[in-house]
Amino acid sequence: MAPLLNAADEAEWFGAITGLAETWGFDKLLIAMLPRPTIRLEDAYIRSTYAPAWRRTYDEQGMVHIDPTVAHSMTRSTPLIWSPDIFETDAQQAMFEEARSHGLRAGVTLPIHGPNQEAGMMCFVNDTNPNEAFWRHIDVALPNLLLLRDLVIDTSQKHLNTHAQTLLPKLTPRERECLKWTARGKSTWEISHILNCSEAVVNFHMKNIRTKFGVNSRRAAAVIAAQLGLIDPG
Repeated sequence: MAPLLNAADEAEWFGAITGLAETWGFDKLLIAMLPRPTIRLEDAYIRSTYAPAWRRTYDEQGMVHIDPTVAHSMTRSTPLIWSPDIFETDAQQAMFEEARSHGLRAGVTLPIHGPNQEAGMMCFVNDTNPNEAFWRHIDVALPNLLLLRDLVIDTSQKHLNTHAQTLLPKLTPRERECLKWTARGKSTWEISHILNCSEAVVNFHMKNIRTKFGVNSRRAAAVIAAQLGLIDPG
């Protein structure tokens, strides 16, 4: 575990993780994490050794929204061992069939629920048959995999923060002002007087703000902006 804890950069960090996974019999690995709850699934931080062709197919077809391993990880904490019966719908079965053609046949998914509301999963996969021998192998390897999962959560913060910064909404100076005063409890009428503009202009900025944050209320946008350090709520 020392190479993971002492990794100098992200490449070395991920290399240490994949090396440990291979030591325990899994030549394919995926880490997927949402740094905060408001981030879309499509914008997750992802590092994997899956075949690039499979990752492109998965993303282009929006399989994240039908993937049972994702649904499990969003609502559960227990490990999910892959088996054909977890892929219930026709779309899920087709997805699993395609995944197997890329060497993703047997695996275990460990949900991630971090201390700062991070959410996601780690998948350890190989191309063996998911038979009784594989289940016995999981029984032996699982304690190490769980420890590795926990270490990944603790050592991923710098990489998650860097990723999250690329997803921050780009606010204009006027939008920042509107959000700042919203966070301080001011009404549209009050903000319009503070900024010396019409209420229609304030509402225009607020509509743009809600769109950028993907929320339905200005208050929700203000809370998120304050959490992200985009505004000083005062």
